Amino acid sequence: AGATKVSRISFDGGHGELSGLLYMPKDASADNPKPTIIVTHGYLNSAEMQDANAVELSRRGFVVLALDQYDHGHSKLSHENYSDASFFGIWLPFWANSMNDAVQYMYEQPYVLKDENGNGIIGVTGHSMGGFSSTMALCMDEAQFAETGVRKIYAGLTEGSDFSYTSLV
Repeated sequence: AGATKVSRISFDGGHGELSGLLYMPKDASADNPKPTIIVTHGYLNSAEMQDANAVELSRRGFVVLALDQYDHGHSKLSHENYSDASFFGIWLPFWANSMNDAVQYMYEQPYVLKDENGNGIIGVTGHSMGGFSSTMALCMDEAQFAETGVRKIYAGLTEGSDFSYTSLV
């Protein structure tokens, strides 16, 4: 197993500021990009709940971002993204966009592996609400693929979530 460097990162996610713990294999670099996995938590939790998974995946050679979804942990949804006072206006924006926004950021990092056609080698996974966010990112990636011909997400796995009630799947 390899050595891992862990650091807290923050970035503009498009809907506010996202933050997470970045687990980097010591040999990951622009000259040696690695497959990447973004992991996230369920409702009322934070990136740290994915620590055991992130450490093990990174030790096996994956770049891992353990994401704090918007309005959780160190991440903040920008005020203008609360569209109205309804339940979905307050609740929907953070989990619907968190994983997709993190995928967009990670895809641009030079240490993230891409195939010869520019497709990202990025996996997404999350627990409970994080699974919902992962499913939304997969749907958004497919819509973006229809426009650009590039998929940023290679694989997805939801844990303990059921998204069967949406019209997006």
